[in-house]
Amino acid sequence: MSPFLYLAAIAVPSIAIALCQSMHSGLPRLRRASSDGVLIDGRYRNVAVNGGVALAAYVAGIVLLGGYLVDAGRTSRWYAPLLVLLLYDFGYYWLHRALHWRSLMRRVHWVHHRTSHPTAVDSLYLHPLETVAGLVVLLASMAAVGPLGPGAFVATAIAHSLVNVLVHANLSIPARLAWLTNHWSARHDAHHSSSGNFGTITPLWDWLFGTSARTQHA
Repeated sequence: MSPFLYLAAIAVPSIAIALCQSMHSGLPRLRRASSDGVLIDGRYRNVAVNGGVALAAYVAGIVLLGGYLVDAGRTSRWYAPLLVLLLYDFGYYWLHRALHWRSLMRRVHWVHHRTSHPTAVDSLYLHPLETVAGLVVLLASMAAVGPLGPGAFVATAIAHSLVNVLVHANLSIPARLAWLTNHWSARHDAHHSSSGNFGTITPLWDWLFGTSARTQHA
C-alpha cells in the first residue's frame, strides 16, 4: 500500500483538529461553561500519547490481521466503508455504554469526561486503553466486512477519524451543509453533561435502546 495513503490517514484528521480549534474564536460553541478553555494538566501530552497509541494499534492490526483487513489486489465496493462504519457504530455504542459502568468509568472513561464541553482536540483526550478498545472495534468491523481494498481501508480510517473530530468539535457552523456536523457536536456535547447519546455516527442505536438525551443547539 502506498505510503502516501498512510500519510493521508494521519494528516487529514490532524488538519481537521487544527481547523476546528482555530474556528472557536470566530464561531459560536454549542455550549459554554465558566471552566471552558481552562487547560487540564497534561492534556496535550495525553493527546500526543493517544495519537501514538492509535498509530501503533493500526500497525499492529495490519501486521497481525493484515489478510483480514486489507487486500492490496482488491477493489472494494463503494459502500464498503459505509458498512464498516455502521457496524463499528453499533459495536462502539455498546462499548461506550460499558465504559459508563461505575468501575470502568472510575478506572478508564473518567479521563475523557474531565472536560464538560469538549473541543476537537479532546477527540484524542482519553485513557490509552479506551483508544485501543475503540480501534479494536473498528478493526474488527473492517475484518467482518473485508478484507478491504487499500483505498477503502484508508478511506474508512480517515472517515472514522474525521467523524470523531467533528463529534467533539462543539461548534455551531452557520451553514445548511453543516447540519450533520452541528448535530454530531450537539449530541456529544449533551452526552458530557447527561446520561445518554452513546452512539457516535447515527442516533439509531440510542433511539432503539432508549438512551437518547436532549440536545441543545446554538
